[in-house]
Amino acid sequence: MNNNRRKAAVLFWCFAAALLGACGTGEAAESSQSAFVAVEGMESTPVVDYAVPRLLPNVLVDLNGYAAECEKKAAVKGHELPETFRLIDAVTGEEVYSGDLTKITYNAELDLYTGYAWFDEYETEGVYYLECDKIGRSYQFVIRKSVYEELFGEVCDQFMEDCDNHTVTTAEAFSLLNAYEWYPDIFEDENEDQIPDVLKTLQSWVSYMEESEIDAADKVLYAAFLAKFSYNYQKLDQQYATDCLRRASTVFGQVQTTLSRDADAFLALTELYRATGLYTYRNQISDYKSFFENNGGYLDEMGYLYGSMTYMATRQKVELELCQMFMEALMERGEEISKRYEEMVCPVTARNNGADDLLQQGLELSCANYVLNNYQYTSIIEGFLHYLMGQNVESVNFYPEEGDRSSYLLLFAQLAQIHGGDAIPEEE
Repeated sequence: MNNNRRKAAVLFWCFAAALLGACGTGEAAESSQSAFVAVEGMESTPVVDYAVPRLLPNVLVDLNGYAAECEKKAAVKGHELPETFRLIDAVTGEEVYSGDLTKITYNAELDLYTGYAWFDEYETEGVYYLECDKIGRSYQFVIRKSVYEELFGEVCDQFMEDCDNHTVTTAEAFSLLNAYEWYPDIFEDENEDQIPDVLKTLQSWVSYMEESEIDAADKVLYAAFLAKFSYNYQKLDQQYATDCLRRASTVFGQVQTTLSRDADAFLALTELYRATGLYTYRNQISDYKSFFENNGGYLDEMGYLYGSMTYMATRQKVELELCQMFMEALMERGEEISKRYEEMVCPVTARNNGADDLLQQGLELSCANYVLNNYQYTSIIEGFLHYLMGQNVESVNFYPEEGDRSSYLLLFAQLAQIHGGDAIPEEE
């Protein structure tokens, strides 16, 4: 009897082991396809360990949309690519446009093909998505005539709200004023009193700053802002502009004895020189010449970038060799960025240092484009923004959470001016 029980027990455990082994193999195979794996514990309630995979599209688009009358392209990726793509109206489900995929390349390391879908010719406003055989469809996006105007308005309104709330920084206030100086046509004058709303908002911010204690670290940049504000306001109120310029000179003079020769100081000098024409400022600007000759990367700093633009634009007497140096540096940087552009925003193997790096590259191109009006630069700037707003390997929209919003402001302003040129339409 004991032998029979012992044999029965052995058979039972052998059968159980075989059964559990089979179940384990089946569960492992299934777990590679299932979204989660259920694990039974000692309790009667199972413990569920979720491992939900991210389902990313293989057709990558700008999630903020495309301007109707400008370049429109999407990136595609996959282990195998079709020859064509289709543009689908997201409301009706109808195909409205189709074309061939272009610039298809293969990455052996990732075993992936990449290419582009261009649909520039289609300009009808609406909500759409792109789809391709074998690799699927994109997220939805819009096509609108005023995409860049709307994006610019969004950033500009936030800056002006921060001015009203006294939370905007001096650097941001300067960027807002700089955008107005370069692209005044896209700024609103809501009550049509011939004074753009942005200047009234910045004038109110100046009043607040004058009643507050200005941080010592901000004084140089604040002097640069006042000088630029004076220059842009003189046609609207000569007396107020003069008062601002005197105040700029005073603030700059307060720190000049302890001033280091840096980007903010150079910016202040160029703004003060343009507004006053005083030779003392011109001579101090010339003192930077040896620095510029021996430092090829100075355009990476906003003070030097904007300061060089102001110096080249002034009607005061300038040192032509210095202007030529600035222009050549801008052109060289533009060509350098143009050569690296495709590898920086490749949809699969992008090589860049994040949102701020791309925005900085775009900003330098924006300055070069302001001077040269180069169509290629405009296209590259849009490419950087498309990448940041969804045309990347994980379809992440980095705007507005990541990246310097001052850079977004100027880039949107330039594109709005190029593709539109009118003030932002009022909401109905």
